[in-house]
Amino acid sequence: MCYATTIQHFFFLLCAAGICKAQSRCTAIPSRGQFVQVGANFSVFCIIQGDCRGKTATIFQNTTEKLSHVQVNATTIKHEVQEIRSNTTYTCTCGQYVICGVDVSVGYPPEVPEKLACEQHGAFGHVNCTCETGKNTGLWTTSEFRVRTASDNSTDVPVAYSGKNWAVFYPGSQTEFSISIWAVNRLERSRAAEINVTLSHIVRPTPPSLANVTCSSRLCYFLFTVVSCCHVLEVQHRADSGDQWSAHLFNRTDANHNWSIEISLEPFVLYYFRGRLKSTPHMGLWSHWSAISQHKTEEEAPLKLDVWYIEESPSSYILLWKKLNQSEARGNITGYTVLVENTKTKEKESKSVQDDTNFTTHLCPKCFISISAINSKGQSPPANLSILHKYELSPQSLSQVARNDGSIALSWQKSATAAAEAVTGYLVEWLLAEGNYKELQWQRLDRDQLSIHITGLQPHECYKGAVYTLFEDGRGKAEFDISYQPKAPERGPDLIHIRSLVDEDSTVLVAWIPIQRQQWRGCLRKYTIYIQRPNGEKVHDVEDITSTELRISGLIPSQQYTVFMTAWTDAGESAPGKLRFFTLKPREEQSPLVFGILVTSFSVVSFLVVAMCLCQVSSLRRRCLTCCHLLPDMVPDPANSKWAKECSGKKGEVSLHLYLSDWSVSEEEEPDTLEVREMSSESLVAPGSPEALSRSGSGSLKQDECITYTLSSPPGTYLKSFSQESDQTQGSRNTEVTVDYISTHEMLGGESDREGAGEGEEEEEEDYMDRRPFLPCPLFDPQLRIGGKLTLDSVKIDCSSLLDEPFILHC
Repeated sequence: MCYATTIQHFFFLLCAAGICKAQSRCTAIPSRGQFVQVGANFSVFCIIQGDCRGKTATIFQNTTEKLSHVQVNATTIKHEVQEIRSNTTYTCTCGQYVICGVDVSVGYPPEVPEKLACEQHGAFGHVNCTCETGKNTGLWTTSEFRVRTASDNSTDVPVAYSGKNWAVFYPGSQTEFSISIWAVNRLERSRAAEINVTLSHIVRPTPPSLANVTCSSRLCYFLFTVVSCCHVLEVQHRADSGDQWSAHLFNRTDANHNWSIEISLEPFVLYYFRGRLKSTPHMGLWSHWSAISQHKTEEEAPLKLDVWYIEESPSSYILLWKKLNQSEARGNITGYTVLVENTKTKEKESKSVQDDTNFTTHLCPKCFISISAINSKGQSPPANLSILHKYELSPQSLSQVARNDGSIALSWQKSATAAAEAVTGYLVEWLLAEGNYKELQWQRLDRDQLSIHITGLQPHECYKGAVYTLFEDGRGKAEFDISYQPKAPERGPDLIHIRSLVDEDSTVLVAWIPIQRQQWRGCLRKYTIYIQRPNGEKVHDVEDITSTELRISGLIPSQQYTVFMTAWTDAGESAPGKLRFFTLKPREEQSPLVFGILVTSFSVVSFLVVAMCLCQVSSLRRRCLTCCHLLPDMVPDPANSKWAKECSGKKGEVSLHLYLSDWSVSEEEEPDTLEVREMSSESLVAPGSPEALSRSGSGSLKQDECITYTLSSPPGTYLKSFSQESDQTQGSRNTEVTVDYISTHEMLGGESDREGAGEGEEEEEEDYMDRRPFLPCPLFDPQLRIGGKLTLDSVKIDCSSLLDEPFILHC
């Protein structure tokens, strides 16, 4: 109807603007009216009242699509519409001008209303009835309600308010009613839907009010108000971590305004609560839910821990325990207590652990461990643990199957030799390969459970694990590795070097770098080494994935090879790693350096072994040490000695007392004197040298003043002496002088010192010769045997052999 009015207004405006030139009246009429059912057939007539001679009258659909028509008479044309599907506008034109039109709306007739229901709001409130009018008709559809009392002389009850699918009325003093409803649109009016209601059955109480909640660790007390005339109360609760409501139903016979109840709950959990009422258990409707209230229960001592351990070393263990969830912790865990008791010595050691789930300690084989969790209300029951001995009775025939839900089904068989009553249970542990031990997971099973579903595995990752058979004092272990949805590794290892081995013919040592953990993409099973040559290849599998080198023999010398490696998982083989090329050298072409080194090393070791054996002979070792003491680093110049400088600074007689280290010279005895002459530095030349001979031949040797020295103490390791012939007189001296060095050690060995001594003194002197710190080397010139009086010639030492010969010890 609105569409038709709009088009008429539009035509009026067009005519007012001068567009409508025809001075005639027109009417568009559908044969079945403006509202028709979907799929209906009807005719559209255009009746032109006025002068349209000389012009063509036509019918358009939606003002754009020209339709075929039939000329009924001089003023009327017609178009047949077949199975209309949507709302359509039809217009009539005269020439080029629109002169009239009509809108046709399509839809469906209404269905009988369904789900008619009524409820009373409170014991004395109004009654509200609702229904569903069925599927959408495409047309404006309303509902018509009729309320009558259910008594014999029924009367209509006025409807206070109504809408498309609802109505409200006030029951008054009546308790039973008959309610009818129709659905109506422009096509037709549906059949009526009727129900009979009794107020006691449709009354819906007012929602209760939760006035007070008091909670302990396991109980909550509730006080509900505004519950008069209701005998049934339902209270629901759910934990903060869950989404399911748990219901508690309460009945009573009295009709008090308040209602007190209690509900058992878990400690230290945040709960949400709501409630609703019903007048009687079998009649009436439930009220709407009350407003949701939240409260938290108090703490309680924690539950027992689940404890396990890892053997870090034979005497060091890592104790592990699972973190308690909220319901197990029953509060905020503030720490853990680890008590270690030596069952043999009865010594106890207690340690505290803060905010962690592991503890490393050194334990004895007879140690007993107990671990407890602590919160504000106390500590959990102790979880006891003993270090179990390793048994050979491990689980047998481990097998694994991947499931579609992302888990791995692991099963095994008990050891055939293990008595069924001796097994206390099983424990399965698993950890991401090369992962942190803190991420270790485990699960305990009864002794009759021989399978487990391991969940929470990451795809394309490798997990290492073990199944333990637990006994009273021991355990058996079977290891496994699992991977969910494995893939082939990304690539194989890269080769480091390929080196030929000298001690083995046609053999090389291949070394490589293992692939990184993130490149595994599953559990790594093996490596494969490919050694290719133009007319063949050798393949070597490396089962030990921790190894980094392999000896490969049977290669052909002077042949060029191509070497690469691949890695394997359960999903297949990886792409090859980096390629390397090498040629095996023939054995004769290899460098002799290694052989020379081996021969030299053998010779040195043999010499050292022989020398060490000879040094075990005590006499030979003593002679060698004696020779080493007598060989000076260099021959010093006597002119630079302290004694020579003192002699040159003071001429005259100087007393030099020479005593042995363990001799004593009495004051009454006159020590022997030795006549020496002080010489200039120019005359200090070696005897027999060309310079000495030239000087002696030319008579350039100067005679200095003769000084008598009393040898009281050794002046040093050298002393320059001048020996003359024994036939000299007081007035003249023989110029034939012998120049030499006097060794104080040889002076100690002269026979002149032994004259006038008894046999006891000789024995004492021989003892001293054995004790003296510097001994003459018996490997060189023999010891001097001097008979009679000590002279310079008798103590003369010729060291030219020491200086001329190579410095080689013959000890």
